[in-house]
Amino acid sequence: MATYLIAATAMPGHVLPMLAIGRHLAGLGHRVLVHTASQFRSQVEAVGATLAPFDPAIDHDYRTLESRHPAWRQMPGGHARLCYGLRHFFADAMAPQLAGLRALLAAEPVDAILVDTMFCGALPLLLGPRAARPPVLAVGITALSLSSCDTAFFGTALAPSATLEGRVRNLAMNGNLKRAMFGPLQQYFDQRLAELGAPALPDFVLDALIKLPDRYLQLTAAEFEYPRSDLPPSVRFVGPLAPPAGRQFEAPSWWPELDDGRPVVLVTQGTLANDDPGQLILPTLEALAGRDDLQVIATTGGPVPGQLAALPPNARIVPFVPYDRLLPKVAVMVTNGGYGAVNHALSLGVPLVVAGASEEKPEIAARVAWSGAGINLGTGKPGTRQLAQAVHSVLAEPRYRQHAAELRGHFARCNALASITDELRALQARATAADHRPTTITETETETETETEGVTA
Repeated sequence: MATYLIAATAMPGHVLPMLAIGRHLAGLGHRVLVHTASQFRSQVEAVGATLAPFDPAIDHDYRTLESRHPAWRQMPGGHARLCYGLRHFFADAMAPQLAGLRALLAAEPVDAILVDTMFCGALPLLLGPRAARPPVLAVGITALSLSSCDTAFFGTALAPSATLEGRVRNLAMNGNLKRAMFGPLQQYFDQRLAELGAPALPDFVLDALIKLPDRYLQLTAAEFEYPRSDLPPSVRFVGPLAPPAGRQFEAPSWWPELDDGRPVVLVTQGTLANDDPGQLILPTLEALAGRDDLQVIATTGGPVPGQLAALPPNARIVPFVPYDRLLPKVAVMVTNGGYGAVNHALSLGVPLVVAGASEEKPEIAARVAWSGAGINLGTGKPGTRQLAQAVHSVLAEPRYRQHAAELRGHFARCNALASITDELRALQARATAADHRPTTITETETETETETEGVTA
């Protein structure tokens, strides 16, 4: 059996998908170490893995993020907040994350390292000698941010275009924004790397995080991501991770009513951006309050706020309901665009209304609209009329459910956990073979072989 080291950025949207992989690997009999914040200890141990907590300098509770960085939310514009976050949440964590990885690698042999999209502590290892580290497999836990001649710059939420005019636009936009808006950010990452004795990044930082790992496995079907004619062969689409079945679910007394023939609308703000129900939950409840022909279920992801105490007659509110039990009963989901929730809904053919404004959620919302499986409201704080019209359209127009059903078919042909296991085996086999290669094989030849092997799923 192998020993795998999972390194995860200490936020639920990063940790939980990696723990689903850890559960699978532990179930196969492998030893699984998880390097993340100590607040996730119970979840780590519940999947049969061993926690190796972060250094105290970064062992923080994600719920204190804004109090530790009060300037973040006060910054004008999404670009300023994005660059601040990339600098101080990710680049500044690189040194203690790297130290943690090196300590774990020195303590016992590790067959492979698995990291989430934004675990920057692996960058110095990836920029160093290949023989000095185990294989590194990165897991794409959010929309693919890789630059391409066929896509607009990630963060603009513009639709892709592979026409001649579109490619001219894309290349010009990508080049200009990388230099003008993100040039200082690139320098900041390179400075942090230099302090660790590592070379500068060979690509734009968001591209390097995808291109440098030995494999980058995107947690969706290829049909829910923009096509890229220049996609590196190391990037593979493996399908979404289905959450584990809610075995201990005790259905509320009103649960049978969900099968009374009225369409069920689910509204959720996810696990992170859920502190203000006035952004999406409250206006959705208000927008659908007069619809006795609908049932509305709101999930808060935590304690039910006081402002949600008075509910319309057609609404229910709960902190949590296992989506594997609820989503098969849902006709449309209203969401702020969390990647896991969106993929889970589409894997069951549920169309969407998306109101995403924070982090990378506008890009996820844009992909929902591009796929035809839902409506992108283009704002994180939609009005009641806008929400009512969108829900009505998704319920009344068959095309949304038809496109969602098509994606369900594509997702059904994927098996993320099996694909991840296969990729790990292949990387381990290659690493073992490399250890026994004649010394006449040059590093350049090895790199060329790596770049040309494999095809995109």
